[in-house]
Amino acid sequence: MHHQTRSLFALSVFALGLSASAQIAGNLLYDANTRVFFQQAEQPVKATIQGNMLVLEVNAMMNARADSYLAIFHVSQVGQTAEEADSLINERIDGMQARLKRDKLKVDDVFIDMLSFVPVFEYETLRKGWSKYYQEIPAGFEIQKNIHVRFSDAKVLDRIVTAAAKEEIYDLVKVDYSVRDQGACLDTLRTIAFRAMQKKLDAFGKLGMKLEESHRNAAEQNAAFFPLERYRDYQAHSSMSLNSKRRGQAVNDIRKPKTMFYNKVPYGRFDIVLHPDITEPPVQYTYNLVLQCQLPPAFQAKDVKELVKYVWLTDKGDMRELQLP
Repeated sequence: MHHQTRSLFALSVFALGLSASAQIAGNLLYDANTRVFFQQAEQPVKATIQGNMLVLEVNAMMNARADSYLAIFHVSQVGQTAEEADSLINERIDGMQARLKRDKLKVDDVFIDMLSFVPVFEYETLRKGWSKYYQEIPAGFEIQKNIHVRFSDAKVLDRIVTAAAKEEIYDLVKVDYSVRDQGACLDTLRTIAFRAMQKKLDAFGKLGMKLEESHRNAAEQNAAFFPLERYRDYQAHSSMSLNSKRRGQAVNDIRKPKTMFYNKVPYGRFDIVLHPDITEPPVQYTYNLVLQCQLPPAFQAKDVKELVKYVWLTDKGDMRELQLP
């Protein structure tokens, strides 16, 4: 009896360990597409040898915090007349701007972008004898505008959305991130990548390679990844009750909500990552430097002199060498 209790206890601890591990990893691992993504990210970088060509590569990344943000809200309004539609939409927009000022939110600028102002039609049924016809008639007007709100503190966005929602403005189209000096970020990455490349050259030189005598070619490439490009779809994982399935009972599937999450560019393929610890989604700048070194031949070619001999064959079948001047 004591042995059985010990076995059950060990089984409970094992199950608890599995649960804790899954919680730390996150529910994202249950998604089949995500498993493929992680498998691709885990592929090792393979070194290649191209004859007597030494190819060195440095990949660097910088996570840069945005200096300003631009939130774009969409608002539409319908009315029986053009004046009514325009008045109602302006009332909502003015109300939102008044709330931003009243709450003393740090907003740098607000711009109203006019999109469209068109009539709206509906169908009217007409009867002529035994026939029925449908005819379009004006039913009102629809106006659409976008509200551009620029701000510098990312934490303000939550309160901006609240102010918009209180004025029945719910459609947050997107948020753009802006870095004031992108050139400075790329210059920093280039400087650090050059230093890392020099260290690699020094290390290979210690292996006996004559890099000082090599002919070199270099190329660089940079890129920028903004948060808007890095959000991915995500569906919460859930499963049916096993007990209900075993008993043969009917199970009603519940709709699994879909959402999104910020998925940064993975760090695995980079030699250098500046500011790796992030909470707020950053703008990720990448820099790639490739250096080709054409190494001299490992063995010097020896001098070879061409030797030509002239031979005379006598009547008796003897071979005699002829000495020519």
